[in-house]
Amino acid sequence: MKIKEMIKMKIESSVEIFLNAAMFERNLSEKTLEAYKSDLKTFSQTFKQKEVEEITTENVREFIEFLEKNHHYKDTTIKRKIATLKVFFNFAEQDGIIADSPTRKIRQKYKIAKHLPKVLSERELKKLLKASYNEIKFLQEMDEKNTDVDLENNDLIRAHRDCAILEILFSTGMRIGELVMLNVNHINLQERTILIFGKGRKERIIYISSDEVLNALKEYIIHRKNIQTDMQALLLNRDKKRLSIYSIENIFKKYCEKAKIRNHYTPHCLRHTMATMLLYNGADIRAVQEILGHASVVTTQIYTEVSQKHKKKVLTKFNARNRMKMSL
Repeated sequence: MKIKEMIKMKIESSVEIFLNAAMFERNLSEKTLEAYKSDLKTFSQTFKQKEVEEITTENVREFIEFLEKNHHYKDTTIKRKIATLKVFFNFAEQDGIIADSPTRKIRQKYKIAKHLPKVLSERELKKLLKASYNEIKFLQEMDEKNTDVDLENNDLIRAHRDCAILEILFSTGMRIGELVMLNVNHINLQERTILIFGKGRKERIIYISSDEVLNALKEYIIHRKNIQTDMQALLLNRDKKRLSIYSIENIFKKYCEKAKIRNHYTPHCLRHTMATMLLYNGADIRAVQEILGHASVVTTQIYTEVSQKHKKKVLTKFNARNRMKMSL
């Protein structure tokens, strides 16, 4: 069904066609499509008796007022829903379905609240990684004592996998959604590179700069060969299937507990930590943007604030000049 069929069609049906067109023509990620679907659902239900070309700017304003009064959404949520409506109606306008987008005169008055990314301290990071290496060492010693070891399904393989997961997440800064989608052929150990498919299936290549990280990845791949499977996924669970994001979160939580890290973190905090440390150590923000796969440098700038905040804390606590009194 072509997008042109939106003409003389009720808003609910036209939204469905828009989502299909967005999926096949714009190569958007499933997460983005789900967000579009969620944002447009309430709007289409509110004006389900109207055809798409009948929607006016006043209707959009009424809808925004409805969200504010009846749903008590946060400013960030309303801002996102308005942005989705703009995409939807701009799409219809570009395809000649409507003469003008009713969202054109809508001005967003909402400011996104700044929440600085949560990062691990260097001490916490070392404890976390150490916990994963200690697990490998412990299981190796256990296997040496046990002569009846199942090479295909044992805890040592999973320990090497977990170590590789933590090392990759921190050293590359990739998203956990990108990590679980890695296949074996995305890894080039000789070139020390990882091919990542980011949001919207955009490709980027990350260099593995640390010898220890490279070795952790090598060790896991060697042990993975003991698993009899045709599955191309790099990270496998007990059932020889692709590891899920939920599993990554549980693995991260497991090693935080082993490392006795009291602060609450998520796996995504490793990405935040890596980006913040790069900027703190003088990396160019544009380079960090490319490493993280951010579409805009504006997204990357939030880590600059974290870096500056850390520098301020260090200077306040350790600068010897703070303790000198020279007042006349």
